[in-house]
Amino acid sequence: MATTHKKVSPERFRHLARRIQIATKLQDWKALQRYDMELRELLESQKTFFEDPLLAPEIARTKAVHEAAYRYLEHATAELKGEIELVSAQQERALAYQLATTMGY
Repeated sequence: MATTHKKVSPERFRHLARRIQIATKLQDWKALQRYDMELRELLESQKTFFEDPLLAPEIARTKAVHEAAYRYLEHATAELKGEIELVSAQQERALAYQLATTMGY
């Protein structure tokens, strides 16, 4: 009963894990979002995948790749927020300087 999942092979999970890794490396967040949805749909469609000795290791590996990608995404998001805050602060200082110099004339 190990190969009852004709539509889902270990290779499908390996391929999905690879696409997640590539999207993360390229910082292609839209693609990562698509792969996240694909993985969720795949896993929700059949809970018995987890019990299949051929699929379980690949599922675990794909989930680990997925989790690493989202940790990277969280880190990139935090960096971007920091950059936005810095630019905003610089913009406020520049505006204050501009107002101060125009008021002096």
